Amino acid sequence: ITQAEEDITQDLRGLQDLLAIADATEAASAALTEILRKKAAMADADRQFVKSLEAAGNVVLALPLMAPEPDAAMRQGAPTTAVTRYIKGSEFTLVRQANSSGAVEPIRATDATPPLKPLERPAISLGHVHSPPDRDGVTRYEYLAREHDDAYYPSLALAIARIYLDVPRERMALTLGEGVHLGELLIPADENARMPIHYVGGEQSFPYVSATDVLHTRVPRGTFTDKAVVVGTAAPGADDQLMTPFSNNLPGFEKNATVIHNIIHRQFLKKGVWAGPLDVSVIMLFGLTLGYVLPKVRALPGTGIAASALLGYTALAQYLFGKGIWINVVNPVLTITVIFMTITVLRFLTGEKQAREIRTKFSSGVSPTIVEELIKDPAQAALGGQRKEVTMLFSDVAGFTALSEHGKAEDVVAQLNEYLGAMTEVVFHWNGTLDRFVGDAIVVFWGAPVDQPNHVELAVKCALHMRKRLSELQDKWRAEGKALLDNGIGINTGGVVVGSIGAEGKKVDYTMLGGNANLAARVKRLTRKLGCPVVITEYTAARVKNMIAIADRADNRGRLGHVSLRKLGTARMKGRDETVIVYALESLKREEPSRVEEESPNKSLETTDR
Repeated sequence: ITQAEEDITQDLRGLQDLLAIADATEAASAALTEILRKKAAMADADRQFVKSLEAAGNVVLALPLMAPEPDAAMRQGAPTTAVTRYIKGSEFTLVRQANSSGAVEPIRATDATPPLKPLERPAISLGHVHSPPDRDGVTRYEYLAREHDDAYYPSLALAIARIYLDVPRERMALTLGEGVHLGELLIPADENARMPIHYVGGEQSFPYVSATDVLHTRVPRGTFTDKAVVVGTAAPGADDQLMTPFSNNLPGFEKNATVIHNIIHRQFLKKGVWAGPLDVSVIMLFGLTLGYVLPKVRALPGTGIAASALLGYTALAQYLFGKGIWINVVNPVLTITVIFMTITVLRFLTGEKQAREIRTKFSSGVSPTIVEELIKDPAQAALGGQRKEVTMLFSDVAGFTALSEHGKAEDVVAQLNEYLGAMTEVVFHWNGTLDRFVGDAIVVFWGAPVDQPNHVELAVKCALHMRKRLSELQDKWRAEGKALLDNGIGINTGGVVVGSIGAEGKKVDYTMLGGNANLAARVKRLTRKLGCPVVITEYTAARVKNMIAIADRADNRGRLGHVSLRKLGTARMKGRDETVIVYALESLKREEPSRVEEESPNKSLETTDR
């Protein structure tokens, strides 16, 4: 609250006019004139205020100092001599430099609007009330001193604190670049005489007392005894609301109360010479750590890590702030945010590129479900070779060579494509990896590129489904008068090398290599020799037996029902020293239980190349 203009009310002006008339009229009685003088004195708020100041003897009034304008550098404030003499009674009596390394000084004011001249004598001191916010609109500093007309003036809060601490003005010294000395007390400030405000909270962190209650003596005696009292307005429309780290609408007088509290109780925020190096160190720590960690984790854990770093550092800064230690929050938080957003954008861009590459590479060979799993975990689609246990299925069409030689080319191709299309749908239904087509042959495997612990189950169920689908095609072809195609399926389980093989930049296929793959191909040849459409090796059969042994249940995952597993004998495969026991696998009717037949003729089987 400033007192720079006279407060002349309508009542006071009317009384002053009547008094002027009475003084000019000889007929007016002395008694009437005296009454008018007393009434005018009672209606003169400024005179009553002067009397209150004289009675208190310890009131500090606000001294508005005008902030410099961008083009006002050459028109430094030019107040009148009377005004200069008036306000100079509140200036710092001792001003010095902390060092000689360079000139430092508070911001200069261009002009001053001091209180009314009659208030000069009763006011014990004046204090400036200009504390501009930072660029983001938040008030974080108290400007302990402002320069005007070659003199330095304390802030209102500093002046009040000096009076409260009973420090003579002669013992208040401004050391530019160090702070303000109140006797033995040093209030730290920067080169612009700014003291970081140690806020204790938001609105009403200090007791509020209504002015109406004071005027009507509704305040208990002793309420203001030994207290520093700041008078102001908390009305939202009073144009004295500040944004602080704890509030968006803190009344200006409560900011002054906070500064007074900081000075009286010596609760200063510490921001020493270590602040700059610490700021750089924290930025480098977060930058290097997050830059290394975030690209190596998935999006959700990465978000959690970044959020934890952000919230953790903010909580640490808040905790240290409560202990009077001020560390920079904006730059580290900005570093975390920028790095996280940058890596997120790069992850998105590279992820989209990687997803396109995976779709291009695998969409023709695996089901959409497997493609999506590979996109979620691209590590499973690595180009390098891997040794994995898989279950392999080889299938071809019986007698297709003769059909292709005697049938019309377009009919042969159309029927083969129909067959291969139907079989591929079945393969994808059981999430198989379609390795390749070799003429009329289909090569499929399970267990790569995505790990499939149930690869044996998927393979054998796919084989039985392929036979069922072929039967449906045969009924259709029979009705159309076409040749009936039949197929043979060989299955083996074992370790192979899987990976992308080919000429980089020309043609690369994701395929499998190894002796177990060759074994599956040779087992497939036994289907025609033995008259069994589906033949599996003992390595696959061992897992199938376990699935058959599981009791019937609603969820048939991990179980194989209504099938027959019959031992065929021991086969000697070309190119292998050891023999392999082979089994025939076929579907049964739904009313027939599954069975395993281990007895077989003691005969040796042998495959030959085509």
